[in-house]
Amino acid sequence: MLRNVTFFLLAAALVLPATAQEHDNSAYLGAVSMDFSQASEKLNSLADAIPEDHFDWSPAEGIRSVVEVLNHVSDANFGIAAMLGHESDYEASATDTKEGAMARLAASQAHVKELLDSMAEADLSGTVEIFGMTMNHYGVLGIISGHTHEHLGQMIAYARSNGIAPPWSGG
Repeated sequence: MLRNVTFFLLAAALVLPATAQEHDNSAYLGAVSMDFSQASEKLNSLADAIPEDHFDWSPAEGIRSVVEVLNHVSDANFGIAAMLGHESDYEASATDTKEGAMARLAASQAHVKELLDSMAEADLSGTVEIFGMTMNHYGVLGIISGHTHEHLGQMIAYARSNGIAPPWSGG
């Protein structure tokens, strides 16, 4: 279900016209905010369920470990928000501890939520350069949400590979 929602949001973000200001931006922003929050809550609860001694686990050499995935998501949240003009004063760098990675992840997620809240009246048809492309703000918000889902799926696979059930799955 969430995968379908994410696909819909990403597809909508990429095809919306440049005159998006004429539309009700609050409905779109509400949907993105809800989707991002739900995926973030699951990612946080799953990271919390993984024992600290598994945080350096990786499925193979050269593949991100649990802690590296969480640091990557944090970096993306802060970085993409900055591309939209929402800079952060959070100064913690990547960490190799469970406590540090989870605190940094929570701070990055709160930062994205602040961005979404501040954009309620923004002109979402504005454009930015991101990953070598010119994209409107709708598309960028789709990337933030989709990226969270992508790595939530990765963390589910990591957890299941280590005999850990996602807390919301009932086992």
